[in-house]
Amino acid sequence: MEEVCAGMAYAHPMANDRSLPTRGRLLDAALTRFARDGWGGTSIRDLARDVGIRESSVYKHFPSKQALFDALIERADARMADVAGQFGVSVESPEAASPAYVGMTEERLVAVAQGFFDAVLHDPELVVLRRLFVVNQYRDDAIGERLRDYWIERPLQFQASLFRDLFATGEFRDGFDPEQTALAFYGPILTLLQLAEGGGESEGRARDLLARHVGHFRASHLRES
Repeated sequence: MEEVCAGMAYAHPMANDRSLPTRGRLLDAALTRFARDGWGGTSIRDLARDVGIRESSVYKHFPSKQALFDALIERADARMADVAGQFGVSVESPEAASPAYVGMTEERLVAVAQGFFDAVLHDPELVVLRRLFVVNQYRDDAIGERLRDYWIERPLQFQASLFRDLFATGEFRDGFDPEQTALAFYGPILTLLQLAEGGGESEGRARDLLARHVGHFRASHLRES
C-alpha cells in the first residue's frame, strides 16, 4: 500500500487482483480514486479502466457513483462491527448494544474504547476512508456532508439513544440529558483521534488521555456503587 497524506496518493493493493470478485475490486479502485482525485475528479470510466472491465459492466454491480460510495461506507460499518464483536459489544443498534454496557467495568470499557481507537487509526481501509473524508470535504460538498454524518451525527445519535436506554437501568445519576451526555463522551474522543494522528508520542499521549477520559466520565456520570 502506498499512502502520501499530503497528496492523498493511495494505491489499494487489491484493486488489480483479478482473482477477487469484480465488485470488491471496484470498491478498492473507488477508494483509491476518491482518496486521490476526490468525488468530482472520479468517473465510472476511470474505475472501469482501473479494474480492467467495460464501463457498462460497472453498472451491473453499482447503478451509480453514489452507490459505490455508499457501499464503501457499508464496508467500513462491517469492519467496525467486526471490531465490536471482538470486544463483546454491538454497533448494530442502540437497543442491541445497551445490554453489554450494563455493569461494564472501567477496565473493560477502556479496552472497548481502545479497540475502536485502534481500528480507526490503524486499519488500512478505515485510515484511508477517514482521510478521504477529511481532505476532500474542502473540495467536494457531498463528501463534507457525508463526513459530518458518518463521523459526527451518526455516532452522536447512536450514543444518545444508547445512553437513553442506559439511564433506565439506574446506573447513571439523575438529571442527565442523553444528547449532552453523548457529546460529553464522544466529543473528547474525536479530539484525541486528531491528537493521535501525529503517531509516536502523540498517539501514546492520546491513548493515556483516552483511558483517563473513560475513568473521569464514569466517575462524573455513574452513581457511586
